[in-house]
Amino acid sequence: MKAKGGTWTFDELNRFLANPRGYIPGTAMSFAGIPRDGERADLISYLHTLSDNPVPLPTAAK
Repeated sequence: MKAKGGTWTFDELNRFLANPRGYIPGTAMSFAGIPRDGERADLISYLHTLSDNPVPLPTAAK
């Protein structure tokens, strides 16, 4: 996880939440990920509310 570094984008967070070990090989996290798109979107939306300086959420692709 430390090797990832930098600022997380919404896309990176979404891919990580879907498959943590696949996104960051070598991570020892036992969290298997959240396979459902809607559940990941809900979690990202919730985390967004906790930010002191939130960036705009991306809009849904059409």
